[in-house]
Amino acid sequence: MVELAGGTLIGTATLWTIDTHHRSAHIGLQLLPSCRGKGYGTDVVAVMCHYGFVVRGLHRLQIETLSDNVAMLRAAERNGFVREGVLRSSAWVMGQFLDDVLLGLLTDDWQRAANA
Repeated sequence: MVELAGGTLIGTATLWTIDTHHRSAHIGLQLLPSCRGKGYGTDVVAVMCHYGFVVRGLHRLQIETLSDNVAMLRAAERNGFVREGVLRSSAWVMGQFLDDVLLGLLTDDWQRAANA
């Protein structure tokens, strides 16, 4: 990801585990620490949704994030993702188990929100 105004590298974004049969994929992104808290995450999730649904013709996008990643949860929900479940104590992070939150977005819901 590159900031449009200055061309500065701000992080990475990817669609991974693309399943062409089920027309689904996962969104992943990482922002550099100096670029967090500036709204880039929300913008990047929006771009990835457009790419996944319009360009790739996917039906479902999914995000998994740690339960304490408030910024990612907010970015996903601002783009219409719905919390679908919690994988309790599924991630070992810095000496403790944390929950993973599963969020999903379907193309029909995304299109309805875009046309509202």
